[in-house]
Amino acid sequence: MSVTFTWQLPRDSTAPAQGRWHVRGLVSDDREAVDAELVVTELITNAWKHGHGSADISLRVEVRDESLRIEVCGEAEGNPIRSAGDLGSDPGGRGLMMIDGLTQQWGFERRGDFVCVWADVLHPV
Repeated sequence: MSVTFTWQLPRDSTAPAQGRWHVRGLVSDDREAVDAELVVTELITNAWKHGHGSADISLRVEVRDESLRIEVCGEAEGNPIRSAGDLGSDPGGRGLMMIDGLTQQWGFERRGDFVCVWADVLHPV
């Protein structure tokens, strides 16, 4: 069984803090909260800094039996950097390497002008 929550966040510097606040209200374990808040902060910050357009950033969290599926969508060109090999000399993308270490899995999909990045944060056992 799962429950899904969705919020629209402004495409500005307040969005990461708003996302953390929403996620903190969904988890009860401190470690899970820290991991989920880090993931949300990184994904929302990427949508804000690397996105374009004026549409809000969408935060969707699906609370599942064993994990949280966190999805952030924002208007953007191109695709997220997927691995260290994709970085080259660009300092960007290292946050997604952190996401890789904190989550069971993550990925992205394009939906028209939007890029939606999702990540699964496991519930502690």
